[in-house]
Amino acid sequence: MEPPESSPQVARFLFRAGSLVDANPAALQLCSETPTDRFDWEALRKKLSASFPDFPYAQGASHDRDITVLKSKDPTDASIVTLDQWNDVARVTLEQDDAPDLARRTAILQAMFQAPNPIWKANAKGVVVWRNSAFKALGASLGYAADAQNLFDIRSVEPGEPAQRFQLSNSEGTRTHWFNVTAVHAGPDVMYYATEADAEVSAQDARRNFVQTFSKTFAELSAGLVIFDHNQKLVLFNPALTELTGVSADFLSNRCDLFAFFDQLRERHVVPAQNGRVEWHTQVAQILQQAQSGAFCETWTLPSGVTYKVSGRPHPDGALVFLFEDITAEITVTRRFRSELEQVHSVLDTVDDALVLFSPTGQLRLCNQRYRDLWKSDPDSSFAEYTFRDALQHWKTDCLPSPTWSDLKNRILSTSDRSAWSAPVTKVTGEVLSIEVAPVVGGVTLLTFKEINPVFLPLSASH
Repeated sequence: MEPPESSPQVARFLFRAGSLVDANPAALQLCSETPTDRFDWEALRKKLSASFPDFPYAQGASHDRDITVLKSKDPTDASIVTLDQWNDVARVTLEQDDAPDLARRTAILQAMFQAPNPIWKANAKGVVVWRNSAFKALGASLGYAADAQNLFDIRSVEPGEPAQRFQLSNSEGTRTHWFNVTAVHAGPDVMYYATEADAEVSAQDARRNFVQTFSKTFAELSAGLVIFDHNQKLVLFNPALTELTGVSADFLSNRCDLFAFFDQLRERHVVPAQNGRVEWHTQVAQILQQAQSGAFCETWTLPSGVTYKVSGRPHPDGALVFLFEDITAEITVTRRFRSELEQVHSVLDTVDDALVLFSPTGQLRLCNQRYRDLWKSDPDSSFAEYTFRDALQHWKTDCLPSPTWSDLKNRILSTSDRSAWSAPVTKVTGEVLSIEVAPVVGGVTLLTFKEINPVFLPLSASH
């Protein structure tokens, strides 16, 4: 005689107006496994909807009395739910098929036990009641006893809270491992899951070391450096920035945003005079936009007389870098040189003879007003660089043919023959000119065009 088949577990619930008013032991067991403070119709629907998607959202009979039988959507699961409803009362009967449930539970247990990461369960008192093989292997690798349970101090880990990081060392303290631990409710117990974080910690350490090295490197720069992250929060600055701008290190260390930083510059008059027609934050937004495209570079002349070159460039991961350089000395020298050059031009313009100066490579450096009037030419207005060859072509066009031009070309472009030289030429208008070549220090050559009387022309074309 064959043994009788085991009868399925039957859970019975009695609801009135959506609230649970009675339940048998099997039903109470299901209620205890559900993480909710109040087990009602909605709680039961959520628990059964995975296997019985047609379970009604709300309690209620469409006739005097409704009886509905629902089958599991899993063809291997013989579980059945029967709903018997009348008035505001509903009796729900769940006949569970043990076979697939046992198979699922076995598969889940095997998966958890064989998982590569440590998993364990603790009761309400914090005592570990179950550990998987990875947990045991971790303890063994660190030199702890086989029955060691407290590898992690889980007292501060609460279910539903973000993961907490733990540092584990072996029994000798020579090796360290890092883990992120999270917790979830499992009925009255708590399940804990640990994932290895060694690579993450190493990456953070490497990044921290890089930032420290980066900071030390730029700490010696005379230019002010400030970096904002993709959220426009200040993440790095060097000491020179505080010296150039006057913005305190305490303010910068609080990770101010980009707009607050530029507000500080404005308050300390470290920005040029503002255009009253444009709102200040609009100007900052324009600076931000130009810096993001890598096109921001301005020279700021401050009321104090100091001149800064300010540039902004994009950085990886959406960050921005701003560089403040004090170019006051450079600007002063440039202005002084420009002033002296203007004075030289003014002096040369008082000379009656036409003068022109060429560099060792043949570029025209400067000429006076008499030269411009004589040759009806203004080399300074030329878009391209004006050279000796350009000038020579112009002179030959305005003069009669002469072997003087060939000799002049050889002397100007020669690096060996630097002696003084002169020769006459005749313009197509009949005017006779004397060309005098005089070497100047630095390989520069000065040409002087003098008007002479044809009666006193020398017999020879060269001296």
